[in-house]
Amino acid sequence: MNWPPFLMKLQFRNQTHNFSLWLPLFLIWPIVLVFVLIVFLILLPFALLALIFTWQIGWWRPVILGIPAVCRVFYSLRGTIVDVAGQDNCLKIELR
Repeated sequence: MNWPPFLMKLQFRNQTHNFSLWLPLFLIWPIVLVFVLIVFLILLPFALLALIFTWQIGWWRPVILGIPAVCRVFYSLRGTIVDVAGQDNCLKIELR
């Protein structure tokens, strides 16, 4: 089974400093999910109004089928390394 990333390591480097920060994503996901739920509940009446005024049969099918695709992309982020280097600075992001 594929799991979402649980940790993010941020590493900043320049000529004088080398700093690493570990962020536990498993503590951040519940906060993000609550925020998404609040936004969903706020936008729900507007979506229902749009549904009433623009009734089209089958409009929901791509939305429902798109949810697993978004989850697969999100779960595939595990193991991603982003390394950005400039002349004096360097930033490295690892998702574990």
